[in-house]
Amino acid sequence: MTDPTFQVFDRKALHEARRRALLREAGRQFTDKGYAGTSLNSVAKALSLTKAGLYHYVDTKEQLLYLCYSDAIDSAETIMSEAENLEGDALGKVSYYIRQHLAPIGQPGGFHIILSEFFALSDEHHEELRTRAREIDQRMVRLVESGVAEGSIQTKNPGMSVYAMQGALNWIPKWFSPAGDESIEEIADDFIDLFVNGLKG
Repeated sequence: MTDPTFQVFDRKALHEARRRALLREAGRQFTDKGYAGTSLNSVAKALSLTKAGLYHYVDTKEQLLYLCYSDAIDSAETIMSEAENLEGDALGKVSYYIRQHLAPIGQPGGFHIILSEFFALSDEHHEELRTRAREIDQRMVRLVESGVAEGSIQTKNPGMSVYAMQGALNWIPKWFSPAGDESIEEIADDFIDLFVNGLKG
């Protein structure tokens, strides 16, 4: 007799796996083709889903875009917390954040939505995500400020340094290609050299 506990787990695991696949494919299409060039039909077709199957997860294209952004911010929040809790100086924590932030882009099915599609979100979703993104930025600013105080980081404007770094990181999915000259790990090394060593005290 099948254990009902495993049946529940399997259903939940299957649902989550399908949801992840949906967000990965939607993220890829939104990044590659933009909001206007992506449709629920194109996402469903890529995943061999029926429209009814897709509507089990989302009702509208705007909701799908929101879920992609929300998932990306979930990841950034987790990485930020990990960085804050690391042993060592603030400079090493910033380096960790950059590397972990970029790592998913180079993985099979990895995605990261570019900020230029924010315009398509509803006012409610836009404000919610902006608030969460600003909080991550502020946490990073506080981290850089702590580095200035301890002497591991040297910058006259922690806020501007963070905004420049975050803007550059968020734009990478627009131009990164797995077939390019550099892997995402090598690009992470370049960014750490550019931003972290640039901040070094």
